Amino acid sequence: MAERDTPIKILLVEDNDYDAKIVDNLLTGMKAGVFSLRTADTLEKARLADAAESADVVLLDLNLPDSYGPDTLVRSKGIFTDRPIIVMTGFYEEHLGVQLIQKGAQDYVVKGKITGDWLSYSIKYAIERAKIELKMREREASLRDMLEKIPEGFLAVREDNKVLFANRGAERIFGQERTELISRPFMLENEIGAALETDLRSKDGRKVPVEVRAAEIQWGTEKCRLVMVRDLTQAKQLERARNDFISMVSHELRSPLTVVKEALDLVYDGTAGEASDKQKEILKMGLDNTRRLNRLIDGLLDITKIEAGVMPMNMAETDFGALLSATAGDYSFLASERGITLKTELPEQRISGFCDRDKLREVLVNLASNAIKFTPRGGSIVFSLRPWEDQALFCVENTGHGIEPEDLPKLFSKFSKVGSTAEPGVEGTGLGLAISRGIVEMHSGHIWAESDPGKNCRFFVLLPLPVFRDAVRKLLRREIDSSAGGKRPLAALLLALPGGEDSDMAERAAELIKSTIRSANVLVRDKDGYLLALLSNSGIKECAKAMASIQKSLAELTGGKSENILISSMIYPEDFSDEETFFIKMSAARGG
Repeated sequence: MAERDTPIKILLVEDNDYDAKIVDNLLTGMKAGVFSLRTADTLEKARLADAAESADVVLLDLNLPDSYGPDTLVRSKGIFTDRPIIVMTGFYEEHLGVQLIQKGAQDYVVKGKITGDWLSYSIKYAIERAKIELKMREREASLRDMLEKIPEGFLAVREDNKVLFANRGAERIFGQERTELISRPFMLENEIGAALETDLRSKDGRKVPVEVRAAEIQWGTEKCRLVMVRDLTQAKQLERARNDFISMVSHELRSPLTVVKEALDLVYDGTAGEASDKQKEILKMGLDNTRRLNRLIDGLLDITKIEAGVMPMNMAETDFGALLSATAGDYSFLASERGITLKTELPEQRISGFCDRDKLREVLVNLASNAIKFTPRGGSIVFSLRPWEDQALFCVENTGHGIEPEDLPKLFSKFSKVGSTAEPGVEGTGLGLAISRGIVEMHSGHIWAESDPGKNCRFFVLLPLPVFRDAVRKLLRREIDSSAGGKRPLAALLLALPGGEDSDMAERAAELIKSTIRSANVLVRDKDGYLLALLSNSGIKECAKAMASIQKSLAELTGGKSENILISSMIYPEDFSDEETFFIKMSAARGG
């Protein structure tokens, strides 16, 4: 503790002259000029003395002519606001010391057992501790003021679930006065740092969708959780509006656009009568733009589904090398026409993993299409695949102008268009790489680009190689989180299919489920012919209807032998509470 330039002003409140003299002697024996002592033999005289000259610290005897016992400390706290108080007691009892500290004393000493050094240390320690507590109270007041101005609801909740503080935002969301909120416990269901979506019942009976998060803080002298409650009503309305927009785009724009395209096709190919060369040139412009608009609509739908977390997944074990080779092969003719050399580099050992084949193919096609577009005549494109620890690393590298370093962070943003094509081509929508990033991240992967400006450009896709169980675990966690802790129904159907994963039956059954159940967000197939479907917003009734419909349709595919195909159906959270209980039940359904 730093030395002071001025003496520490001590006010001793003691009615026993002998005890007062001992304290005076102890302090007088210390270094000159360190302490300045005044005395008062009643609490009232102490109040008047402090009013005349404010004390730095108060030495307080609890038993005075005008006040007695612990109440003396309580009254003194009101008189000597923000000043440290050291209680002087005639006997030592540990529980009494704890009570005194809890009631606001900075320290306590036992008469007859104190030394000058100990009293000096206690005084200086009490002053420093009081300063720290004052700063803590100031920070708490600043935090309270800040929280009052924030629209979200905030609660300071003690470890025993008692609410110590509630802001105006909490009053608005809960529809209750803060006195009501503070008078009852608040139970926190989610872990510290984790987000929980749930519904609250306001005082007037309204159901309010909210997101709840919590962090551990020190609230004054209490260890608490600061709970944030965010009203999701507007966000849910926007989400519904976005879903309505998706539906509108799908039906109100796509259908008339298809009619326009077909009409233009009829005129262009001569079915509706011969057109002149000039007319065909104009018709071709119209056809090109309708195709581009179709691609834009498809891209908008995909990116919206990805951002909303409702993009369906059809997972199956996939040979990554074969998928990459097929993608490269699709562009061999176009590359040859443009004088571009294509090369595919694959590892000797087969690399396979669980993924949505069609969506991963879409990512690779997008990268290949961009590579063709940006590679000049005489250039080259290399498609490569190699293992990277327990992951698979795809790379599409092309020679050409490359990408400037400042443009690399913009590549995967929506409607981003960087650079110019080296060869004439169809204008893009600016959504391809944003969609690719969304698809890769749905697979728990990572996509990025590197470039040597003026030489080449490389796009990388890094994907984990999960086994069936790991793939299901990640997807199940995503769906459980989306179900908001069971507030929105989630069902799982497990089917066993004859002939294994590669059979025609597996593919047809997957297509059947997708066409029958619109809520089938996730389909996962393994090599043993098991097909798992995760159905969002599907409860017991919806699940039963889906089972009956699938059973009937599968009967047609199997010649009436489908009665043993559907093995199990489970509803969250009634039948399984988390991934582990799900796997236990799924294993039992599969026969071990």
